[in-house]
This record gives sequence, structure tokens and C-alpha cells, in this order.
Amino acid sequence: MVERIRNLISRFPENEASVRDLVRKDPEFDALCKEYQDTASEIDRLSQSKDSAKTAYAEALKLRQRSVEEDILTRIEGYRPV
Repeated sequence: MVERIRNLISRFPENEASVRDLVRKDPEFDALCKEYQDTASEIDRLSQSKDSAKTAYAEALKLRQRSVEEDILTRIEGYRPV
């Protein structure tokens, strides 16, 4: 679990307790955290490339990561999608 939320906790240390609690209790939140971590890892891998296509794809993934981040923050704040 720690690996799955490491980047998220680094980004939002003030929400660590909430993130840990939600990961344990909410499978959908846990899946969002996994997607966030997987996307961050892929961005890191692609960003090291000199290939412009891979760099462009990394930029697209950053947009996806921001979207997932917004979903995560919404859940932390207590809102659930309908």
C-alpha cells in the first residue's frame, strides 16, 4: 500500500491520514491511487527519453494525472461521485 500512495502523500502531505484511511476503506479510492501512481511512474520513465514522441506522450499523461488528482482530492474532501 505504501508504494501505491507514496507520490500522492508527497504531493499532499497534509492529507496523509485521510489518504491512508480511504485506501483501507474505499476500493474505488484505492484504484484511483493506483492509477495516480502508475501514471506518475510512466511519466517519470517517459520523461527521461530523448524521443520527442515519448516526451509528448508524457505531457499527455500529465493531464491525465491532474484529472485523477482532482478525483482523489474530491474524495478526500468527502464528496462522492453520483
